[in-house]
Amino acid sequence: MLSTMVLPRVGAALAAAGLAGAVLAGCSSSASTGVSVSKTDLEKDISQRLEKAGQKPQTVTCKDDLKGEVGKIARCEVMLSSDNSFEPVVTVTKVEGTTVSYDMTPALSKTQLEKGVSGLVASASNVTVDSVSCDGGLDGKLGNETHCDVTVAGATAKRTVVVTRVEGLMMYFNVLPVLEKAQVESSLLDQLATQLGSRPDSATCAGDLEGKVGNSLTCTVVAGPETQDFALTVTEVNGDRIDFNYKPAG
Repeated sequence: MLSTMVLPRVGAALAAAGLAGAVLAGCSSSASTGVSVSKTDLEKDISQRLEKAGQKPQTVTCKDDLKGEVGKIARCEVMLSSDNSFEPVVTVTKVEGTTVSYDMTPALSKTQLEKGVSGLVASASNVTVDSVSCDGGLDGKLGNETHCDVTVAGATAKRTVVVTRVEGLMMYFNVLPVLEKAQVESSLLDQLATQLGSRPDSATCAGDLEGKVGNSLTCTVVAGPETQDFALTVTEVNGDRIDFNYKPAG
């Protein structure tokens, strides 16, 4: 059987939203004071390289000097615009004399991700976002994910943010709709009531159902003395609408 669930609309067209951008992997710098790169020199280097790549930043702020030891890291905040900032992680890869070589990978802090998701939702859906609360930041590694609660007009909907592509310091992510556990249980009971002519006593699902085609979930349905497990599988996602089918498990 096929079921459709539509979430409160908080911005569907957020697929492959890119934050930041420039290829800065494999940089190097000559340390001016001992075996380290001062935060001032690091800020200048990042700013110049971004500008050459066509992404002139408004500000670059590094928290600490980059110590010249392989594996040491420094974090810098780069602001490209008022609603687009990111936090590249700078990692030392090699030290030769006073020359420190390092790579950079993209990342978003919790605050940056919340601000970015809020701006994207507002722009894509032409709505005013009340608030966004994410579980944490997001490192620019393929497949990394986190969850955010997005509130629009007093209605809060859960979203999963997944990194889909990384190119240098450019990271792309999808914002997926999520059916929360209680919503899935209620929807399944409604569908079974229509199919059977009477509503089962209860449904208990293993968790939330993320709006990604192929995702599956098991729910246990109780009707009087009988208990039956059902397997739910997402078949299509169109904006905020999640289509899933269900059938007896086993």
